[in-house]
Order: sequence, then structure tokens, then C-alpha cells
Amino acid sequence: MKYFLLILLLCLPAFVQMLRFGLYTTHDFHFFRQYEFDKCISDHVFPCRWSANAGMGYGEPVFNFYGQLPYVFGQIFKYLGFSVIDSVKTVFILSLVLSSVFMYLLSRRFWGHLGGLISALFYVFAPYRAIDVWVRGALPESLAFVFFPLILLSLEKYLHRPRLLPLLEFSLSWAGLVLVHNLSAFMFFPFVIIWWLWRSRQSRGIMSGIPLLAAFIFSLFLSAFYLLPVIFESRLTTVNDTTRIYYEYGLHFTSLKQLFVSRFWGYGGSVWGLNDTMSFSAGHLHWILAVIIGLYLLMKRQIKSPLTNNYLLFTGLGIFALFLTHGKSDFIWRLVPYIRFVQFPWRFLTITALFLALASGSIARILPNKFIPYILLLLLLTNFMFFRPDIWRPISDSVQFSGVLWDEQRASSLQDYWPKSAPLKPREFAPSLPEFTTGQGQVAVFHKSSHSAQAQITVSSPRAEVLFPIVYFPGWTAQISGRRFRVIPSGDLGRITVLLPAGSYLVQLRFTDTPVRRIGNLVSLVSGILLLSALLIIKKPSYAKS
Repeated sequence: MKYFLLILLLCLPAFVQMLRFGLYTTHDFHFFRQYEFDKCISDHVFPCRWSANAGMGYGEPVFNFYGQLPYVFGQIFKYLGFSVIDSVKTVFILSLVLSSVFMYLLSRRFWGHLGGLISALFYVFAPYRAIDVWVRGALPESLAFVFFPLILLSLEKYLHRPRLLPLLEFSLSWAGLVLVHNLSAFMFFPFVIIWWLWRSRQSRGIMSGIPLLAAFIFSLFLSAFYLLPVIFESRLTTVNDTTRIYYEYGLHFTSLKQLFVSRFWGYGGSVWGLNDTMSFSAGHLHWILAVIIGLYLLMKRQIKSPLTNNYLLFTGLGIFALFLTHGKSDFIWRLVPYIRFVQFPWRFLTITALFLALASGSIARILPNKFIPYILLLLLLTNFMFFRPDIWRPISDSVQFSGVLWDEQRASSLQDYWPKSAPLKPREFAPSLPEFTTGQGQVAVFHKSSHSAQAQITVSSPRAEVLFPIVYFPGWTAQISGRRFRVIPSGDLGRITVLLPAGSYLVQLRFTDTPVRRIGNLVSLVSGILLLSALLIIKKPSYAKS
């Protein structure tokens, strides 16, 4: 328990500045997405698929393709009475604290309690962690740091003692990573394979891969409600635009100076070439300590010792992740399918931070304990200044989600998941009421919620075409005075259109699940029931004894 308390205390400098009123400026818009997710849950819709206020007010299927688990965590705190802003900040804090705890548990298996503490703090205070939390505001990627060590920890448990429980933990951890940040899961997969190949030759042998493969597949079943729409419905959006022009990966490789030498810190962005206004440091103490440990082991000629074997695995994987951030790895980027969706090669600094932190814990097996506090103090002194905001805004939810700030958020990330039913992207915000494109009439009432809309419409001409301020995407249906009508996209913005004869109507639009989404929901539900049943069966003997 004392180590957990010590970790919490020493992690405090990484998030202490969040413990005040307001929010800070970031590159991303997760406060807005949490606000939209809250509206969705308030309307009793789960899984959430649609963001009604995104796309400049026309809506977008954001949550159909964007992992929902970060906002599920945030929603827990929203239910506890937190504001949207405080809910998101709390999840950021948890990403730092929980990742350090799980890194401690993983590293402890190799280097003991003190080594686990060292790894935990090196994991939290890697410069890229500050980039994710304080510069980019990348909530999903920040949470991915929690699941990296969890996956490896469950894998180690299984290799040490093959049982059902660590397999279920492995499945649950993988599903969690997929649901917080699918790109991180995609990036991490080959590293887990290498880890398993290296470690299985020392323990259970290659046959251990069969149950692990089954557990991995089961994790995909658990996350099917999210994965199936991503696989089969992404083509209906402009998601491919996120790999072009500015997002072309070849324009965002790092340099050796940025990785190993530069102490530059900024709150700008990744630009074409090497004049970036944000840091891509691997962490000076991180790589220097790894080199020192390697030289020590080489001089001591402890080539076949378990310490050297584990150090080589961790450092080798960390170096490989670093290599993938550099332009010399371009041949790999050209060979691997879909890796272009990673967009920025420097994202692999997430995995570098993981493995260099693991390797750093080995210093506890080399140095006397009395020197360890000085190493940790040096780590804090050299890195804690990165964990601070650029601009702090002492504002509440009511200010953040209104006025100019609200408009900025509604207009964000149009290129990500804009439906292809709209040939063009909007340049102006959606109108507040449906419009008549042909015929005449009046809209008496119009109300829009997270996944539905309804309007009281009177048509005074023989026939009218009514254009709703909602972009069409498969799943939108219409009921008009209790009868189902066909919904079609219309115009350059692909807006939902209904054809009405003369009369007065209550038009109800609802965003429903397509067959792909329903299948995904069912697979995830059945898998979740199986998971809970298996956990109950595992725990039953202990209950019986008690």
C-alpha cells in the first residue's frame, strides 16, 4: 500500500495544475465531445452514435467511429455531480495515476517494488505524456497509456500460470484499448506479438499462443458494437481525408535532434518538415539511463542473465518504436496496410515511453537503494515543468458551451467523419428550422435532440419538399403522423428531405441502428454476458469456501 500512496504523491506534479476552476487550451475538442455524449446518455441512447451539434450544427456520426469509452468514464463523474469540464479533467488525471499504478504492477514482476516505482514515475513523466495531456489534450491516447501495461501484465500472468482469469483480463484489456483509441491498439499489436514470442520461449512455449489468440478474438467480439461500424461504415464518410495533405504521414517524421537532444517546449503543432512548434523528445533521462544500464551490463558481461534478457526486450522494443518515428522507417510505412491512418509517426512515442520506462526500472537491480531517490528527484526536476497549461481559462460549462466558443467547437473536425451523402462541407451553421425547397407551408415547432428531431409542419400547397437542418447518414428514418416515410439526402449538404402532400403533420426523425450496428450490438451484448458468466464461475469456488 505504501508504494501506491507514494506513486500518487509523486504523480501530483503531473496534474496538480488541473485542480483549479476552469480549463486549459488544447488542440482537441474532447470537452465538446463529452458534452455531446452527456446529451446522448440523457436521452437514454447507448451506444451513442450521433453528435447532433457537430458538423456546424448539421450533425455527424462522430460516436459511430470515435471510441466511446473515454466519455463513458467522463459520464461517471458527470453523474456524480461534476461539470463537463471537471469530468474531462478528472479522466485526464486518472489516465496519469492509473497508468502509473499498472506500470508499477507490471514492472514489479521484473525488478521488484523499487524498480516498479521507478518505472511508474518514468512512465508518467515522459515528455510525450505532457504533450498528450497538456498540449494536444488527446484524451483517448492518454487513456491508452493505462491499457498498455494492463495488456502486458495479463499476458505475463498467463505465461507464468495458464488460467482462465488472466485470459479474460487479457481480453478485457484489449477491448478497453480498442474502445478508448483504436489507433493505439493497431500500433501496439505488433509489439505485443514480439513480446509474446520473446517471453514464450522462456516459459510456456509457442503453444501458449492459441488460447491468447482466442482471448484476443474475444476482445474483438466485446468491442464489436464499435468495430463493425468502423470497418463497414467508415467508407460512407470522408475519413480518408484524414490521411491526405496535412495528414500525410511522410510530412511528420521526427529528427534525431528532436528525439534525443532538443529541450524545446511549445504549445503549437506538428508542421510539415522539422520546424515543429511542439516537442517530440523521447526524454533525456529516459534514453540516457537506458544507455548507461546497457553499458553496465556489457562491461559486466552478464549476457545470459534474466536482467539482461529483460532489459534487451524492453529497450529493443523502445528503440524500434523510436525508429518508427524517424524518416528512415519510411519503407515500413509503405509496406504496412492502413498504417497511414496513424497520420503522425511521432504517435509511436507512446510506445517508446512504455518500454523505456520498463527498462529504467532495472536500475534498481544495479544501484544501491540509497541512490534511487536522487534519480527520481532528477527525473522530476528535469520534466515536471512540461506538465502545465499554455493558457488557462477560468470558465464554467455555461461559458464553454455558448457563444463564440460554442461555435468554434461545433465547427471542429469537419473532415473526420462528414457523410459522403453531402458532396460539400458546410461553410455556414445549420439553420434553426426546416426549409421548404418546393411548395409552401409553415413550420410551427421544431425540436432536435441527440438522436432524433421532430417538427409540426403544415403544407398549404398540393405538394411540398421539406429540407431539414440535419445531414443524412444511413440510419435516419422518418415517421409522419404515425406512418413511415422514405428519407432521402438532398442538395450539396446532403440534408434530410421529406416529401409531403397538403395537410398538417407531425414529422418525427430518428437515428436508428443499421443491420451492421445491430449485429455489433448483439455480438458485444452476448460476449459481455459470457464474460460476466465466466467471471462468476471463476469466483464461485471462493464463495463456496467462505
